[in-house]
Amino acid sequence: MHLGIQVGASLVRGGLMSLGEALAVLYLSPFEGVEVNQAHLMAFGSVEEFGRRLSRLNLKLAGAYWSAKFHLREEHEFIVREFEAIRDRLSRLNAGNIIIGPPPRFRLFDDNKGKYIEAMAEVINRIIDEAGDVKLGVHNHWGTIIQNEDEINLLMKLTTPKLQLFPDIGHLSAAGINVYEFLSKWVSRISYIHLKDDSNPLKPAGNWSEVAGRFKVPGRGRLDIGRILSILKDNGFNGWVTVEYEDPESDPLIDLKFFTKYYNEYLRGFFGD
Repeated sequence: MHLGIQVGASLVRGGLMSLGEALAVLYLSPFEGVEVNQAHLMAFGSVEEFGRRLSRLNLKLAGAYWSAKFHLREEHEFIVREFEAIRDRLSRLNAGNIIIGPPPRFRLFDDNKGKYIEAMAEVINRIIDEAGDVKLGVHNHWGTIIQNEDEINLLMKLTTPKLQLFPDIGHLSAAGINVYEFLSKWVSRISYIHLKDDSNPLKPAGNWSEVAGRFKVPGRGRLDIGRILSILKDNGFNGWVTVEYEDPESDPLIDLKFFTKYYNEYLRGFFGD
């Protein structure tokens, strides 16, 4: 397994620091790599300069997060062109993962789930054949059109087996999904995860304010992080475990310090050689 961190959600959020400052903070941390939003790939003027920044800090690019209106067929041509640009940028950085962020839930969705999820599957099936060495994985998220287990299952059923599942542990839990059973079921198609903790695990959340308040840096909530990593490792998982924490009531730098200590004490054995 390889340890990464989503720097946008965890460190850049709220204007705490710039992307460059966030990367510098991670120097000599336990993290091998970073995930960024796809727009950040050009944050320093060029993909090559972004790569040089990572190299100087001994970091790799774990993946790029990409969201779009996948559920709208009239957007598909634009999505295909945008995908080609992101794929080429990742290839130039020798990086291999595009994390597909699903569209937000909307008023008419519940009465037409099949229609919109089918449209999302169509464009994913279209672009994945052009992915080359880059892996595409769909990312579940509370408040989106693949929030609930039946929605995730439908999308995976309608897509090619080439599509990976890049689950977010915290968002699974906030949707009331049994994280441990879900991982055991889908582990053969999982090669990348977002790892966050939940203070009220496996209970469906009622609104976004509740969700945001439940998310914690791994080790501060009530999910069994060791059990999660054991399920993955025991089933041959050797991908990126990308830490993400978005607790609005905590200081991200204090959380980073806490996680480093927690990792060294409890998680180090899951990673490395």
